[in-house]
Amino acid sequence: MSFIDLAAVADDEWPKLAALLDETEAARAARFAFESDRRAYVAAHALLRARLSERATSVAPTEWRFGATPHGKPFLRAARAGLCVSLSHTRGMAAVAIASGREIGVDVESFLTPRNAVNVAERYFAPEEAALLRAESDPLVQTELFFAIWTLKEAVLKADGRGLARGLDSFVVNLSPLAINSGSGETYGVAQWRRGGFFIAAAACGDGADFRLEEARAAALIDAGRVV
Repeated sequence: MSFIDLAAVADDEWPKLAALLDETEAARAARFAFESDRRAYVAAHALLRARLSERATSVAPTEWRFGATPHGKPFLRAARAGLCVSLSHTRGMAAVAIASGREIGVDVESFLTPRNAVNVAERYFAPEEAALLRAESDPLVQTELFFAIWTLKEAVLKADGRGLARGLDSFVVNLSPLAINSGSGETYGVAQWRRGGFFIAAAACGDGADFRLEEARAAALIDAGRVV
């Protein structure tokens, strides 16, 4: 698990991070209307490519090739040692996860983004989760609870591979202790971190997942592109 705080990236580092992307990603990045969204996209894809090249130093970051399932889950076209990947970005932060031999998902969200937390929860969350938000009268705490649950749900859906097609109410997030009740026998290891105004969540299919989170620096990612 790695994340990068976009506020810590210097202006002259952005072109170097963008140079780690392949042509398709570069073209997509150029189509973003807002610079903040473009930078979040660039950071996430550069972070994933650099982390993969740290594992396989004979492969340059630009050389990794990805596909996507019908539900949008990315996968390595030339998978090495059964590696599974996931990435997420929002304005201000990007995160990636790489796992060997198990499906994984990651999500990052800013809980400072205004959201009608209770209404959204009542429409899309499991009843137990919506009730948790209704029981909290402080709007700020409601928002934080919402994003704590939301990021974990997104991470599980990404690990599962079906995305929103599965439905946000098809399982229940328990925040204390942190756990997922799928109701169908499926098991997930989950973890969550709070960094500044962001929640980062990870989920892996099966038991025994060992999550470690580290902050990435742009300079180190750029260096990864010089090792080949």
